[in-house]
Amino acid sequence: MTANRERLGNAAAVMEAAVRSGAYPSAVLAVGDHEGTVWTYVVPGEDGVGLETIFPLASITKPIVGIAIMQLVERGLLLLNEPVKNLIPEFGQNGKEGVIVWHLLTHTSGLVEEEAALNELFRQRVPAEAFLDLAIREGVSFEPGTQFAYNNLAFLVLGELITRISGQPYPEYLTEHIFAPLGMMDTAFAPVDAARAAPVYGFGDEEDQEYWNTLAAPHAGLWSTAADLLALGRAFLNEGRAGDYRLLSPAAVEAMTRVQTQGIHSMVDGRPQPVYQALGWGKASPRGVLLGSDAAFGHGGATGTFMRVDPEWNLVYVCLASRWEGSHNEAIRAFNAVCGAMERAAPEIE
Repeated sequence: MTANRERLGNAAAVMEAAVRSGAYPSAVLAVGDHEGTVWTYVVPGEDGVGLETIFPLASITKPIVGIAIMQLVERGLLLLNEPVKNLIPEFGQNGKEGVIVWHLLTHTSGLVEEEAALNELFRQRVPAEAFLDLAIREGVSFEPGTQFAYNNLAFLVLGELITRISGQPYPEYLTEHIFAPLGMMDTAFAPVDAARAAPVYGFGDEEDQEYWNTLAAPHAGLWSTAADLLALGRAFLNEGRAGDYRLLSPAAVEAMTRVQTQGIHSMVDGRPQPVYQALGWGKASPRGVLLGSDAAFGHGGATGTFMRVDPEWNLVYVCLASRWEGSHNEAIRAFNAVCGAMERAAPEIE
């Protein structure tokens, strides 16, 4: 596949308009393929961000934690259908006895998640362990595996699974087994260089952000750059390989990126809606707004971040922004414009 440079300008125009309108304070776009970076575009806004700026990823953290879980699965240390209580005995209470690892990865655990309780813990500046304790104590709102309900607490439990099975705190595990081997040197649970960190709008004051960074939240706490996320996506385009390093086996990549939730619905305004979810990654609905192939997968974050990988089109797309509870609409518009610039190579004529 090749990219029409002139048509990539449509994606740039979308981001320019998004920053002018105030939808995003600033933005970085990056497009890559299985070999490297294809195109980048920066709208610095008033912050002067650039390609080296480190952005809060928010929920793009989730599939990265999912990669660590899949590494443990393919090493034979964990089963996707393993009851969580087998590994975290104190978790097996209040209706959670039947929750398996697969449920946590696919947002089908039913784990109760009350925003008011989470906000109160945040206000009290409790240590990270208190949030995990909440997940362990909570009950379920529906029978695990019968519905989809997006869930952050589930990934706190997955972080604890990584720690207990590997013997390493999950932030250290991610660094050793994902970030360092892929050259993702700017990815961590706090900006590795404060001078390059994007300001986060709508998240509270500086003390709130500093406290958030201490939590190393496995559902939404990572910071990273466009280049680092392109490297991550590139490994998936190369069937889990990055140079001489095997991030995941091809079999694990295939399992992690295919639809897992056939026949499961979410409730939207009291009506059931079909769900298209992989393991940690999201999939697009056939009736959705995203261009690209059925093989594509990705994730967004509450700061306006958006990442998508399409193996059929040999494409990694990254949009980084830093407004909390920001919209993904403009990032999706820009993604569709990037897809509109992709062309199949002309067949060779003998």
